[in-house]
Amino acid sequence: MTAISGTTTDALLDADATGGAPAGASAPAAFGFQVQPEFHPVPLDPEAGAAAGDEALDERMRDFARAYWGEAGEREPLRAFTAALYGVNSARLAADGTVYHALGFFPVGGTADGSQPPERVSRCTLTVGVRDLDNPDPHLTAAGIAETLDRGEDGGEVQLVTLPAGPAVVRVAGSRAVWQLPDGEQERFFVRVEVWLPFPEDDRLLLLCLSTADVQDLYRYQAILADIADTVAFGDGPAGGAAARPRPFG
Repeated sequence: MTAISGTTTDALLDADATGGAPAGASAPAAFGFQVQPEFHPVPLDPEAGAAAGDEALDERMRDFARAYWGEAGEREPLRAFTAALYGVNSARLAADGTVYHALGFFPVGGTADGSQPPERVSRCTLTVGVRDLDNPDPHLTAAGIAETLDRGEDGGEVQLVTLPAGPAVVRVAGSRAVWQLPDGEQERFFVRVEVWLPFPEDDRLLLLCLSTADVQDLYRYQAILADIADTVAFGDGPAGGAAARPRPFG
């Protein structure tokens, strides 16, 4: 597991370029969590972008695209498209309060020693974000979130749970996307697993969201996100008992 840590300042839209909280704001709450090594972070650093301009983020996106597609010359159009697409998406995610964004590649089948290759690779996307929310008490807040989600129009299954970091809400929901193509409609289904976790002493909420088009792997991804959620820790201590690491977000 890879340790990730940061502060809620990383998700504030009006934070200054040096990463400090806006004038008059309370001190940001620290948090940390761990992810499996199969997750590959997508560049997402709004503070560096604010301090150094878009060129710094653009270069990181180009590095990400090279790592994703390799160095083969014929794949340059794919690298350029990937860098542009994820660059726009990362800017939108950062503006919405996302502090971590990664792609997950999980082999299915095969053998642990590599003597037999995997039958296929299952893919997912993981985002972790911070939202402002009136939070008088984590238990009451979690109960209110569960009731609101359960009554929502998006449907899905909602359950109150207790994590090491406090009370939380788990939600599993599906969606359908349809593309209009020259030869007709093409549809694809997606499944999303969310964990809504109120901060223990702050008017904020940590939202972990794992989504995938490999809907047959739902149970696998529920377990993966559960393992991540169990490592969440609030405060300056290391996440899930992991060794302390430098903060990538500030």
